[in-house]
Amino acid sequence: MEKANNNNRNKKLLLAFAIVFTSAVLYTTYDIMSRTTRPGVKKHLPNSILK
Repeated sequence: MEKANNNNRNKKLLLAFAIVFTSAVLYTTYDIMSRTTRPGVKKHLPNSILK
């Protein structure tokens, strides 16, 4: 019976870690995507750098 309880505990811990890791990756991806612009959006890049 101890092995079954230990297995359930390990599965819950792994599931919690997987959820936290996936959330962190999704948040980081969204953050990076919101800070970058697609190529072609800034047509006058040299002019904006000089300002």
